[in-house]
Amino acid sequence: MAGQMDHPVLDGPHDALQDAVYVFDDDRILIDANARVGDVSGRPREELLGWSLADFPEKFVVPDDRAGLTATFDRIEGGESVNERRTIHLLDKEGQEVPVDARFNRYGDKTVAVLRNLSEQKAREQRLTELSEELDVLNRVLRHDIRNDMNVVLGWAEELEPHVAPEGRKPFDNIVDAVRHTVGLTKEVRDLAEAITRGEEFPTRPTLLADVLSEQLVKNRKKFETATFERTGELPAVEVVGNEMLSSVFDNLFSNAVIHHDRDHPTVTVDVTVEDDAAVVRVADDGPGIPDSQKAVVFGRGEQGIDSPGAGIGLFLVDSLVTGFGGTVSIEDNEPRGAVFVVSLPLATAE
Repeated sequence: MAGQMDHPVLDGPHDALQDAVYVFDDDRILIDANARVGDVSGRPREELLGWSLADFPEKFVVPDDRAGLTATFDRIEGGESVNERRTIHLLDKEGQEVPVDARFNRYGDKTVAVLRNLSEQKAREQRLTELSEELDVLNRVLRHDIRNDMNVVLGWAEELEPHVAPEGRKPFDNIVDAVRHTVGLTKEVRDLAEAITRGEEFPTRPTLLADVLSEQLVKNRKKFETATFERTGELPAVEVVGNEMLSSVFDNLFSNAVIHHDRDHPTVTVDVTVEDDAAVVRVADDGPGIPDSQKAVVFGRGEQGIDSPGAGIGLFLVDSLVTGFGGTVSIEDNEPRGAVFVVSLPLATAE
């Protein structure tokens, strides 16, 4: 069958495609293919060329899908349909099932099958389901526990206020401000969680980045009096894709930089640059740093999500929110020591 490659149907650029492309002649012999066909089978393209269609179901297709695959070729070659699309399950070289989106088209006297691996898509769908369940639990905790407790604290604070001495007024006011912020934040998280668990689109709106950063710098200076929070240059007056929860992204990053510091007087530096379509915020600290092996794990990424080793709910929330805004967050090494959290947020476009 090797001689059938004298007039190939596919050219070199098809090897760059993410999809596997198979070309069969009227005798249902594989006469051409791109390099991606070996991804599932584990066999190089050169070995597969010359195989008949019957060879593929026997070696690579799960039994339940074999008859349907043959019937599809019957209809395509018989002129009953011009193209067809179906999901079939292949067997990889370890014998594990791999779901693929299979599209079949007839071109002259040849049948072309284009297969796309759906494993990553299925994994993302499963992770979204798990995230929805986690958010539902978080929603119930916020609604029934944290919010109620914070309202009780505010009630106690009102009773305590007449008895606060002048020298205690500043810390008392800081406590009340923090509790009120927490009450408001629980409502924002609750609304966000409910929207996501209902399957609605992640709610976003244009958000002035400078206002959010300035507010969080002021808040964290009050919260951590032994730490230094500084910024390099003026904060750009740009709007990014966000919502009320964007403040939680930077509150968590600022707090994380101080809480996990190994010295008495941490320094946290905020730098913002604007690119063509994104604002990039760099939150740098001079702490112990984060090993390369932990740079992704700390966000709770991967199959275990928030249960991953090293993951905390704060950084898990940061990663989830930034991703929901269409942005990215990563970690770099600071010099001479410490870590830099790099948050890239898409600029809001004018309506």
